[in-house]
Amino acid sequence: MVQADAQAHLLDRELVVAVRSGDANSFAILVDRYDAPLRRYLARCTGDRGLADDLAQEAFLNAYRRLDRFAGDYPFAAWLYAIARNQLRMAARRQRLRRFVSLEWLPESVATAIPALHVTGEAERCHERDIVQRVLDELSPTLREALLLHSLEGFTAPEVARILGTSLPATERRISRAKQAFRRSYEHQIGQDRSDRE
Repeated sequence: MVQADAQAHLLDRELVVAVRSGDANSFAILVDRYDAPLRRYLARCTGDRGLADDLAQEAFLNAYRRLDRFAGDYPFAAWLYAIARNQLRMAARRQRLRRFVSLEWLPESVATAIPALHVTGEAERCHERDIVQRVLDELSPTLREALLLHSLEGFTAPEVARILGTSLPATERRISRAKQAFRRSYEHQIGQDRSDRE
């Protein structure tokens, strides 16, 4: 997996070089590669698919316009997500969005890791998804964002630090706190739910 990530990073840099040399088709390849995950991330942050689509388009457009600023010391994806995050912050200021995570966008690999999502009945499944949603909503925006980027999008701590514009130690602490807060709140919600049912 690490080798595959390294190859993707190298390929991204080669595509960036090609775009800088005037090959717009190479940027289309980058868009194809990162469009779906970026839209998923933005939809989790905003809870609005339409807005996520708009923000993703703006992020790609800004990335294309600023491609000369991409230094290549981090993966292109991390640089792109940092641009998207800035778009998101500007939109939040303009529209005062309620930021929450939409569970319907959870990748299957993450959904399988949450036992509460593996129930047989649709009503029970919805109920359990609501519990997880409440837990995620309880996280502060900074912790939720770190958790999304690291645990759901798969960025490394240094890449998350780059995206968030924070130091690596601060980012590692934020990721750790987010995981702990999620775990504590999830266990509390499950316990509360069991008490209510008895």
